Amino acid sequence: MKVRITTDLLTGVLFVALGAFAIIYGSRYALGTASRMGAGYFPLLISCGLLLIGAFLVARALLGGGEALGAIGWRPLILVLAGVLAFGLLIDRLGLLAAGVLLVLAARAADRGFGLFETALLAVGLSLAAAAIFIYGLGLPIKLLRL
Repeated sequence: MKVRITTDLLTGVLFVALGAFAIIYGSRYALGTASRMGAGYFPLLISCGLLLIGAFLVARALLGGGEALGAIGWRPLILVLAGVLAFGLLIDRLGLLAAGVLLVLAARAADRGFGLFETALLAVGLSLAAAAIFIYGLGLPIKLLRL
């Protein structure tokens, strides 16, 4: 049987690998019970769901479904990953607003046809929404801006 490499197959393998890793890594946390959940209960549920979705995608790909794998878009891949990495490294140094704006700008620059004005509005809006949710809504001790 010749296996055709499709997007479903690669996505399914990735989901199975991530789900299995999270289950193994999270096994060190106490599960508890459904009425009194421990630290590992919810991650286990999410990981099992990810594993099941991945298994479904792999099975569907092996049965002939899914579209053929096309060319890899290196520009979006690199810019989105760089934006997320920069966000993680800069949130403590610059604060949530500045790091969020840089993340959105990097991710939006992955598309060739983007307008600077609309991207700036999107970046500011999403950063303010994140600040409202995480700092004011959840009370997390994250600095808005560090200059």
